[in-house]
Amino acid sequence: MISGILLAAGESSRMQGAFKPMMKWGRRTVIGECVDQMLNSQLVDIFVVLGHRELEVRTSLAGTGVQYAINKDYKKGMLSSIKTGLEMNNPNVDGYLIALVDQPMITTELIDKLIEEFGKSGKGIIVPTYQGKAGHPIIISAEYIDDIMQLDDDVEGGMKGFINARKDDWQEVPVDTPAILEDIDLPEDYARLSKQVEPIYEHHKWHP
Repeated sequence: MISGILLAAGESSRMQGAFKPMMKWGRRTVIGECVDQMLNSQLVDIFVVLGHRELEVRTSLAGTGVQYAINKDYKKGMLSSIKTGLEMNNPNVDGYLIALVDQPMITTELIDKLIEEFGKSGKGIIVPTYQGKAGHPIIISAEYIDDIMQLDDDVEGGMKGFINARKDDWQEVPVDTPAILEDIDLPEDYARLSKQVEPIYEHHKWHP
């Protein structure tokens, strides 16, 4: 069984005043889309890590059934949020999918593909790849929790370095979408990626 951790604590400091989680994404918000895709997957539970504008985001997700982990030190960066999510440790799960709020393009189908690969590969780190390039989200075995919790929040590249140092325990999962490599980091990223949303909604006739 796999739990999901959605990292959504940051300030969106490079978005020129816009707050990524609450930006419009089709008929939802960015974070609403992320949560919806995760809820429809095989994840057994979902922990949303919040920090900046916590109350606003929680209010927007009322009734979804997700759980919240509050990172009061969110300004320290992503590793601090990962550790905050892992502190919600579900002792019954085998691993954690770590997802980013700035990737609302990640689908339920992709999440399930990674979960299924974790179950059959025997590896502790599941990494999606597109044309040979590694992306997100990833799955990390629960066996790594203690080691991750001991990492220093203030060391740049702490989590990335941790993952890269264990490539012998990677299972790469080739996927057919560049979405795993893309994120909403800058206003121009949002402008480009959000244009793809309405045609997708219309094609699949999705409804909120």
